[in-house]
Amino acid sequence: PPPALLLVPDFPDGGEPGAERLRRQRVCLERLGRPAAPTDVRGTVQVLGGPGPKEVTVRYTFNEWLSFVDVPAAPLPPEPPAERYGFTLCVPPSLREGSALHFAIRYRSPQGEFWDNNGGRNYTLRCCGCPGGGPATAPP
Repeated sequence: PPPALLLVPDFPDGGEPGAERLRRQRVCLERLGRPAAPTDVRGTVQVLGGPGPKEVTVRYTFNEWLSFVDVPAAPLPPEPPAERYGFTLCVPPSLREGSALHFAIRYRSPQGEFWDNNGGRNYTLRCCGCPGGGPATAPP
């Protein structure tokens, strides 16, 4: 059978964000589920909360930003001093080996709008064949 497809991070795995980075940006990618499934990508985000309503979304694209989707992140139990949110990005079955998913995280609150876009490079996941085979995500 053709190899299974996986989405592999194309950025360094920094683990949990450092306190300084979170203080500076107010929003940080905390971690991605490992490995990212070919059908969805799950992760968590940390934000430095404040009073008032807040909104955390993940903006992602499969076509190099010709179009994009904003997905809301849902609140998780906090880990002081940060609030935590979880997200799931749905991956289309048409994704092929070699293609990429790019994403960035937006946090809106009465204090302003803040982004974690991997230092201006966005977060990128590459679609790669998984050695060992398995069901493909698309028909041959």
